[in-house]
Amino acid sequence: MSKLEEARLTINEVDEAMAQLFEKRMQAVEEVVKYKKEHHLPVLDEKREAFVIEHNTNYIQEQKYKASYHEFMKQLMGVSRAYQKSVLYHDVIGFQGVEGAFSHIAANRIFPDLKKKRYATFEEVFKAVVNQEIAYGIVPFENSYTGEVGEVLDLLMQYPVYVQGDYDLRISQNLLGIKGSCLEDIKQVYSKDQAIHQSKQFLQGRGYELIPYPNTALAAEYVARMQDKSKAAIAAKENAELYGLDILAENINTSDQNTTRFLILGKALCTKGNRSSLAIIVPHKAGALVAAMNLIAKYGFNMQSIISRSIKERPWEYYFYIEIDGNIHEAQEKKLLAELKEVCEQVKILGLYETKGRD
Repeated sequence: MSKLEEARLTINEVDEAMAQLFEKRMQAVEEVVKYKKEHHLPVLDEKREAFVIEHNTNYIQEQKYKASYHEFMKQLMGVSRAYQKSVLYHDVIGFQGVEGAFSHIAANRIFPDLKKKRYATFEEVFKAVVNQEIAYGIVPFENSYTGEVGEVLDLLMQYPVYVQGDYDLRISQNLLGIKGSCLEDIKQVYSKDQAIHQSKQFLQGRGYELIPYPNTALAAEYVARMQDKSKAAIAAKENAELYGLDILAENINTSDQNTTRFLILGKALCTKGNRSSLAIIVPHKAGALVAAMNLIAKYGFNMQSIISRSIKERPWEYYFYIEIDGNIHEAQEKKLLAELKEVCEQVKILGLYETKGRD
């Protein structure tokens, strides 16, 4: 047996012992997380982590190994935190906005029995998924009347999260005012710009001052707080009951097929499903995009959609978001992905999932 083989044999024996000790350590971590859950304690205890790292590093006798072991302990504590979060937050769903927003309504429809946690921005929802503060994030992706949500597309490219499902929510916009008000009283209408646009036909010729607001539920909350008969909000019916408002006009959206598609975001990439989402960046030359599309067709896939978005750090160049019927991950043992990478600068699978039922 060579010196290399002897060293590798020793490593294998140590790794086996370490695996057994790791399991024992994680079993103790489970007890820790149970205690934290019962006593509403945060996952991160900075003082405790710093103590454990320094204390354990002092067990190392060889000075030359101390720095490496110190880094190893930091990573081990990170693994422990991630596991604790997965246990603590496995039943929490994140959404952008406030209670009563369409994202909140969608989250309740998709996961009616799970706890909901709100975030101020889409990016905060993405970060919460990455950091395992929530099990899933619910974000709007596109509206049948106003198109895709570009910011969400960009965030899918930026963060290591994956689409694990989608859900179509039929959108009903309504004009809400304070108790006792009527249409003739209204002078200012508050809502998200997309909701105002979706209700354009109803609003035309009424002389209302149209005032954009961060989202529809916040607009309803503002109108309720102001208690001014001249103010109204465009929002979902649920907000009337939530904020004590009257519905002055129902279903005012121009299109009665107005639907918003929401994405269910998770930390892991699923490998099963009947819908694939991916993003590609192709060389900035003639025929590059066609070459990629021809490969998708070659393997018998039907493209549901393709959307172009500008690459912020490369003016006048674009990445392409593509949705495909079928499972691209299974395409002849991944040969399609390999061939795509030969003609593209970048290929990123954004999700594999079963399409959800329609609302």
